[in-house]
Amino acid sequence: MKRKLTALLLTLSLLAALGASAAFADNAAHTERRPADEETESAAAAEETAAPEGQAEEPDAEPAVTPDAEGTLSFENIGARMHASYYPILALEESVRFLDELDYEHMENQLREQLNDVASMQWMLVSFGLSKSDEYKQMEQAYNAMREQFDAIREGDMQKDNADALRQLRNAQNQMIVFGESLFIALKGLDAQDAALSRQIAQLDRTIKELRLREELGQIPALTAQQAELGRTQAQSGRQTLRMNRDNYLLQLESMVGAELGEPLALGELPKVTAAELEKMDLEADLETAREASYSLFDARKTYEDARDTYLRDGGDYDNTTVTEIRAKHTFATAQYTYDNEVVTFELNFRVLYAQVKDCAQVLSAARAALAEQEREYAVSALKFEQGNISANALSDAKDELAAAKAAVTDAERELFSKYRSYQWAVEYGILNS
Repeated sequence: MKRKLTALLLTLSLLAALGASAAFADNAAHTERRPADEETESAAAAEETAAPEGQAEEPDAEPAVTPDAEGTLSFENIGARMHASYYPILALEESVRFLDELDYEHMENQLREQLNDVASMQWMLVSFGLSKSDEYKQMEQAYNAMREQFDAIREGDMQKDNADALRQLRNAQNQMIVFGESLFIALKGLDAQDAALSRQIAQLDRTIKELRLREELGQIPALTAQQAELGRTQAQSGRQTLRMNRDNYLLQLESMVGAELGEPLALGELPKVTAAELEKMDLEADLETAREASYSLFDARKTYEDARDTYLRDGGDYDNTTVTEIRAKHTFATAQYTYDNEVVTFELNFRVLYAQVKDCAQVLSAARAALAEQEREYAVSALKFEQGNISANALSDAKDELAAAKAAVTDAERELFSKYRSYQWAVEYGILNS
């Protein structure tokens, strides 16, 4: 896997040096680019063919979605819009298409022809007594390099390396989409904080008005009202900073989904996690699926296997008499422990995430119960106000408490969706960001 594109690029440079680059370019050009869904299917097919048993297939492309209305963004459309507009993803997609469109059979035939040409030129140099010339040495180096690539294609090594590279590129794209979704969820959280600060400021306004009246009546010192006004100033300053951060987050999200920078962008509601979705969660089965889909585990396993192959290249029969032999033994052991740690850490984080989803679900249930109680208390306060038993300020306070209870439910729903969405990414794509 360490060769990845390097081996292929070396082959291309050698072909170009021998005048074959035009023929290769013609072959690449004649391959018509497929639509996005066909490209993904082709990449998945190559992965399935080249990957070792047990290796997960690459995820399919983003499903078709209903376009967003002008000036809006729905959570469901983040991935599709980033695939269409986010330049880093588009740049990676070009690399995906390059690898996906390679015709290995044609490359093998081209290399065979070039190897024969180089061998003929070498024989010509030998016939002229130039077997030790610089030209012959250059031909020999070119022949050996092209032969290595020819054998890599015939044995499937290049196809496997490029399939691994495709998996890495898709994982990088998915990581970007995860970040875009996280920004969307964070913006929803900032909106909730803004609403809470606005309620606090409104409550302080009522308090300050009452305190000023009592100050005029001589019931309290002026300092009491001044302290309340200072609290309002601090709350207003905090809300201003929060809104600045929200604007910056929104700008970043706009740049990722192709929206006009600086223009208003209304964010749609977050999806709700259903009881059926929670019930469907199966810790052990989902963990196994996540392991197979994880690129981080796949890459760690490849690193370990490379270290193992290096150690065993000479049979692993070291007598530990030299520094090199001792280092080789311990380097292999380190790689083994590092891989084992990756496996354990992945499982640990996955199990923690599973528990967090379940806990968020029970927190939401408790928040809903608290809201139901707060609704009953507000109904009582509204009746008392109608009967003249409490003031308008007291009723406003009760209304704020009800709004806070509703906000707690919304916050719990958002946190549950955030954790559940992370769980989905872990299960379906092996992405587990702890």
